[in-house]
Amino acid sequence: MKKNFISAALICTSFVFAFNASAQKDSSGIYKTATDFSSKKLSLAINCKTESHKIKINDIFSQEKITVVHDGKSYDFKKSDIYGYKLCNGETFRFSGNRDYQVMNPDEVILLYKVEVMQTKAQAPKVYTYYFSKHAASPLQELTKANLKAAFPTNHKFHDGLDADFKSDSELTAYDSFHKMYKVNHILMMSEK
Repeated sequence: MKKNFISAALICTSFVFAFNASAQKDSSGIYKTATDFSSKKLSLAINCKTESHKIKINDIFSQEKITVVHDGKSYDFKKSDIYGYKLCNGETFRFSGNRDYQVMNPDEVILLYKVEVMQTKAQAPKVYTYYFSKHAASPLQELTKANLKAAFPTNHKFHDGLDADFKSDSELTAYDSFHKMYKVNHILMMSEK
């Protein structure tokens, strides 16, 4: 009897975890705080397969508010009062100031961000500026080896790994397809063992 209860509990726990992971993958909404982002807790959330809503970023002239139209009602938030948002296509963004930065790796420790640099020529290829934060609640910094080392000042194995794997700052966005994470995070993980 006790064994059956434990098995049932494990099955229920697995189902809840699988449901939450699946719901998060097909959902959209806003993250009110860094803690909400880290725990994948969306507010004004929808299931993208069965519902729709609009998230208006109001980027023209760097407006300070975001508007979410949810269940026929319009909600306005100051960008400085919420952490970010997630779209139905899976893209996740974080606000800093009145600007939104795309989170390239929402499930890793060191978060990497990109923001498109406006081009003067219409047909020019997209160019991005890259940033990072040590944790979800940490401020954004330009993605450079010097800034990464300063963020982890006592982790000399991490510093050595950065120097060994990256010749220039432009290489810091390299993805490690074998370990399925960005190289900076794999180097950090290995340096902490």
